[in-house]
Amino acid sequence: MKTAISGLVAFCVATVAAALAGTLAGGLTPLLAWTSLAWGATAGSLAWGSMHKPFPGTPVRGWVAWSLIAVFTLFALRAFCWLVFIKDGEIAFLSPNNLGDLSLHLTFIRNFANGAPLWPENPIFSAAPLHYPFGVDLFNSLLTLAGLDELRGLVWVGLLGAFATGVMLWRWGGAFAMAGFLFNGGVAGFALFFTGKLADYQAELDWKSIPLALFVTQRGLLYALPAGLALLWSWRERLLAGRRGLPVWIEWLLYATLPLFHLHTFIFLSLMLGMWMLWPGANLREIVRLGLASLIPATVLIWQLTGGFHSGTAMHLTPGWMSEIEAPLYFWLNNFGLFPVVAAVTLGWLWYRRQCREAALELAIVLPALLIFRMACFVMFAVWAWDNTKILIWGYLCVLPATGAVLMKAPPLIRTAICLLLFGSGAISLVGGLDASHTGFTLARCEELDSLERPLKKIPVSATFAAMPTYNHPLLLLGRKVVAGYEGHLFSHGIDYKPRFDALETLLRGKPGWQLRARQLGVDYLYWGPREREKYGGATPWKTVAPVVAEGTWGTIYDLRKLAIPQNDAATDSGNRPSVQ
Repeated sequence: MKTAISGLVAFCVATVAAALAGTLAGGLTPLLAWTSLAWGATAGSLAWGSMHKPFPGTPVRGWVAWSLIAVFTLFALRAFCWLVFIKDGEIAFLSPNNLGDLSLHLTFIRNFANGAPLWPENPIFSAAPLHYPFGVDLFNSLLTLAGLDELRGLVWVGLLGAFATGVMLWRWGGAFAMAGFLFNGGVAGFALFFTGKLADYQAELDWKSIPLALFVTQRGLLYALPAGLALLWSWRERLLAGRRGLPVWIEWLLYATLPLFHLHTFIFLSLMLGMWMLWPGANLREIVRLGLASLIPATVLIWQLTGGFHSGTAMHLTPGWMSEIEAPLYFWLNNFGLFPVVAAVTLGWLWYRRQCREAALELAIVLPALLIFRMACFVMFAVWAWDNTKILIWGYLCVLPATGAVLMKAPPLIRTAICLLLFGSGAISLVGGLDASHTGFTLARCEELDSLERPLKKIPVSATFAAMPTYNHPLLLLGRKVVAGYEGHLFSHGIDYKPRFDALETLLRGKPGWQLRARQLGVDYLYWGPREREKYGGATPWKTVAPVVAEGTWGTIYDLRKLAIPQNDAATDSGNRPSVQ
C-alpha cells in the first residue's frame, strides 16, 4: 500500500507542478517536464518516508483470493498492454469502447506536448477554454516530452493505474470488493447459456462493465479510482473510527487537487464528507479542517474546469437516470440484477446491528453512499445522463465491503449462489470483452500521420484549422487545434456547438460568405484532405485566393490568415464570432 500511495502522490505533484509551470511559462517544454517529474519523485519519496509504520491490511488467503488477484492481473495485462498498438502500419486499439475516447486523449496529450499555452484552449473547439479534467493526459504529455513514445506512455500509465487500483480495492474491501469491480452487472450476461456466444452482453446496457467501459476508457479514473479509494479508506479509519489513517497532508493533497483529474469523484467524496458532518461520532473538527484547507485550491480548479461555474455541464433533473424508455423493473433487473436487493439487505442488517461498533462504522459508509447513489438517479451532473455512471460506481463500491462481510455470515451454499447471481453475468461480459477473438480496431494510418507531422512543425501550435469534424482526424491526433471536433465529444462536454458547425459547413462547402465565416471562426489554415473531399466536395474557391502552405498524399493546407473579405460581406461583418458557449 505504501508503494501505491507514494506513486499517487508523485503522480499528483508532478501533474500539478506541470500545470503551474506551464501556466507561468505559457506552455510546457522538455525542461519543465523533467522538472515537474523530479518534483513528483521528491514528493513521492517524502510520502513513503511519512508512512513509516505498516498499515494493517486484509491478508491474501485461500484459492478464491488468489484467483481474483490472478483475474485482475490478467485483465490489466490484456486491457492495457493492447490498449493501443501498431499493427500493419496502423495505430490500432483493442476495445470498441475506446473508439472516440482514445483519440480525444491523444489529442490532449499531443497538444500539451506541442507546447500549447496553459490554461489550455480547447483543441476540439477553438477560442474556448478547455473545460475537462485533463490531469492524467497532462501527466502523459510530461512522459512524451521526457522522451517516452506517447503510445507506450499510454500503456505504462494504464498498467501503473491498474496496479494502484488493485492494491486499493483489496485494502478497501478485500476479495469481495475486487470481485465487485471486475464483475459488476445484472443478468444480461446469462444470455450466454441461450446463445452459446461469448461476448460483452453489457455493452449495449446503461450500467456497463466498469473495467471495460469506464476504467479502460475514462483515463481520469486511472488516478481517481485508487486515489478515491485511498481517501475513503483513510477517512473511514481516521474520521470515523478514530484510528490511524494516511498522513493529513497526503489526504489534503489527493483531495484538494482531485478536480483536475476527475470531477465526479471529487463531487462524490465531497458529498460523503458533508453527510459525515451530521453523523454521530464522526470527527467533525477534522472534517471541517480538511474542508477549509481544500476550499481554495479545489474551488480554483472547479472554477477553471466549469468556466466560472457557468459551463454547459450544469446539473439538471432526469428522474430514473437512463430508464425512461424501459419499464423500471426490467431496467433495474437487466442492468443491476440482484445488487439493489443485496444492498437493501446489507443496509437493514447494519441498521439492526448499529449498536455494534463495527456495524455502526460500516453503516456510516453504506447509508450516505446509497443516498448519493439514489440521488444520482435523479440529479444529473452533466448534459449526458450516462456520465452519472461516474458517481454511481462510487456508491456501488462503497457498499461492497459491508455486503461481503454480511454474506460471510450466510451458509456457504447460499453465499455461493448469491455471488454467482451477483457476479456471474459480469464475469461473462468481462471475458467476452477481452477474449482472443478481439484483434483490434484501426484508429489511424502511421504513414499519414508521419508525413503530415513534418509540415505541421512549421505552423505555430496556436494556429486554428478548419477541417472536417471527426474523432480521428490526423490534425487532432497530432495535437492541433480545430474549429470544431467530433460532435459526440462536444455534446457530452456540454458545448453549444451548433452555430459553429453551421458556420464551418458554409466555409468547407465554399458557399457564398465563406470568407466572412473563416474570419468569424478565427481560422488560420484550411485542411483539405480525403475526408473533406468525400464529405463536402463541390466548390473549393479558396484554391484560387489562398496560398498553399503544404501539400502531400494526405491532402493540402491553405493559408487563410490574409484572406480578403468581399465588400458586401465586410459591410455586414459585426466583428463578432459565432458563440463558443
